[in-house]
Amino acid sequence: MGTLIKTSALAGYYELVETLGGDPGHILQQCHLAPEKIANLEGVISHRAEICAIERAAEALQCQDFGLRLGEHQSISLLGPLAAVALTATTAGEAMEKIIDYLHWFSPGTTLRLQQGPTPGQSLLSFEVNSTMPRYRHYYEQALAVLHNILSRLTGDDFHAIEVRFSFQSPLPQSRYQQVFHCPAKFRQAMDALLLHTRDLHTPVARNSSDLHAILDQFTEEVLTDHSLNLGYQVEHLIESLLPTHNCSLETVSQQLGFTPRTLQRQLAAQGLSFEKMQDEARRSLADSYLAEYEMPLVQVSALLGYSEQSTFSRACKRWYGCTPMQRRKQLLH
Repeated sequence: MGTLIKTSALAGYYELVETLGGDPGHILQQCHLAPEKIANLEGVISHRAEICAIERAAEALQCQDFGLRLGEHQSISLLGPLAAVALTATTAGEAMEKIIDYLHWFSPGTTLRLQQGPTPGQSLLSFEVNSTMPRYRHYYEQALAVLHNILSRLTGDDFHAIEVRFSFQSPLPQSRYQQVFHCPAKFRQAMDALLLHTRDLHTPVARNSSDLHAILDQFTEEVLTDHSLNLGYQVEHLIESLLPTHNCSLETVSQQLGFTPRTLQRQLAAQGLSFEKMQDEARRSLADSYLAEYEMPLVQVSALLGYSEQSTFSRACKRWYGCTPMQRRKQLLH
């Protein structure tokens, strides 16, 4: 069973392919993807289909730096609610640790590791796919370009890695990597990674606060747009968006809405609502949506619903439906 990934991983894809003179809809259909789903960045797609879309576009357009072009214009905002979680960190290093901890929500098929570098004062941020799939060049170049942009946003515009490492050989000149990463590129390495100055990870996120909080404000605004005057709908949409971050608490939602927790509880009670019941109802509704995606692993469903353990999700499912998650999936698919 293949893993899934948020469609926001392909943010900017449609525009880039069109700019290069291609037909994004045709390429996406070759990868069994609905063009409108990618154009609107809706829902999830299979990890293999995402890689297919990137590699097919590079081949069809004869664009040797397609992955770099796509990645260099993407930023932390593609992580959605996960970006909001990262922005609560004190330092860039803490923000990256949050992203690493919750990456399973955005892309359960990939792993980030932050470890000590080869010499004192250096750190290594590596990226890998949790499967036996080949290391597709454009896909990995896009991923590392995005990581570089995220670190640049967290630490400031003057950020630059010591070097970028790729496990494959590339036909591109060093100058192209210099344009994107502002550092040398090395090839046929043991891993795909950014070699960093450890001191950069200690940089306070607040030094770039105006830019970063704009991303957080944009996320909140998008969540509330449809029902801006109805508090119940505001809370419902925030719950649905924050559940996958494992940071969906009364305190977090209250803060996003500008209330104290007690005030929010009182306002909800006036509408005959309670935060705990709304959270449980949101999980139940979303559970059916995710379980109906037959390719989505149950461990991913559990994580998307904000459960730290799959056993907790199983107990909730039995309380809701009187059966296990797998049995509920069979009911939905028949």
